[in-house]
Amino acid sequence: MAPNPHRHRWWMLGSLWTLYASFGLVAGSLAPLLERVRVDLGMSRSAIGAALGAWPFVYLFVAIGAGKVLDRVGLRWGLVLGIVGIAGSAFGRAVAQGPLSLWLAVALFGLGGPFISVGAPKLVAEWFDESARGRAVGIYSTASSSGAVVALAAAGPLRSGLGSWRWVLVLFGVVAVVAGIGWARVARVRAPTTTTIPESRPALGLLADHSVRWVMVMAIGVFFLGHAIGGWMPEMLRTSGWSETGAGLVMAAGVGCGIVGSILLPAMIPPERRGLVMSLLLVLLAVVLWPLLGEARLAHAAVAPVIGTARVLLVPMAMLILMSTPVVTPARMGAAGGLFFTAGEIGGVSGPWLVGIARDADDDFSLAITILSMVALALLIAVRGATRGRLPSAHARAVPDSRPH
Repeated sequence: MAPNPHRHRWWMLGSLWTLYASFGLVAGSLAPLLERVRVDLGMSRSAIGAALGAWPFVYLFVAIGAGKVLDRVGLRWGLVLGIVGIAGSAFGRAVAQGPLSLWLAVALFGLGGPFISVGAPKLVAEWFDESARGRAVGIYSTASSSGAVVALAAAGPLRSGLGSWRWVLVLFGVVAVVAGIGWARVARVRAPTTTTIPESRPALGLLADHSVRWVMVMAIGVFFLGHAIGGWMPEMLRTSGWSETGAGLVMAAGVGCGIVGSILLPAMIPPERRGLVMSLLLVLLAVVLWPLLGEARLAHAAVAPVIGTARVLLVPMAMLILMSTPVVTPARMGAAGGLFFTAGEIGGVSGPWLVGIARDADDDFSLAITILSMVALALLIAVRGATRGRLPSAHARAVPDSRPH
């Protein structure tokens, strides 16, 4: 008996969620262990910052190709390829012996990660109609952050229990393998729509659209902020007086608030208000980073939820703006997602690296936070350019509902 497409789409989304959670788990695995790994491997802060940016560096060259592969071979095997790269990165980090081997292990993540992050919006475009896409994007957007929360909260206690940060990374790799096996079983069912045939026009042709170009600028900025804050905020808290475990828990609590926001807000915000919400998030982020320089723990606890919410929401909001652009049809969502994440990882590479350089050049993180705040405020221009005069896309309204009538 064939599965009910309306019901099975939630199974697909749930299995995708586990893949994306594994993505976040492995991507965030170094942050709560950063100082311990740095000392054990004899690395400077600039070098460890470069290692944090290794996978975004590889990612930006792979993402467009990953989108094309997904458009042609389909989601099932494309996402299996992705999780293999993610698990391999976790195992590689666990056996790293120095700066080069750690950089290469982190870089391997950049070969697998694009298939997950580009495949997620493609799955939503193929399986969900416009009325359900905000909810679907909000749900899958919680996955990476949920994995990161687990990494932040559990890495310290697990390291104490297992005796080494290396065994923590091995365990995270095993989790990714299990998620991949589950996905391969669930994803045997094809999407019910006929909108998945790839178009022949090149992906770069999408850049002819004014709104798409501005969304790419937005992507660079929000990934710059997200990767830099995600990689270095535990260390910011630690230098302000928190223990390794305490810093991880504070940040995890903040990201947890962002997860709740991602479930609720994207489905509630109409397309014409997405730009306004993006702007508010950016202004908030530019302001609430500054209390991290002080030693007032109450202030840290107060701003962590705001920082976490802004970090988690910025990428899905930008992705929803891209999905509502008329030229980005469901058939081209793989290519458009590839462009989005390629552009984004330019910021993903430079963010952690520049923060590491700024930290080495200064007595504290004041220069780094100045850079982050300026980037957040500068992005207001890109948001306005991407959303000016925007209406819900015609093709999105025309995509047939896959639910039975």
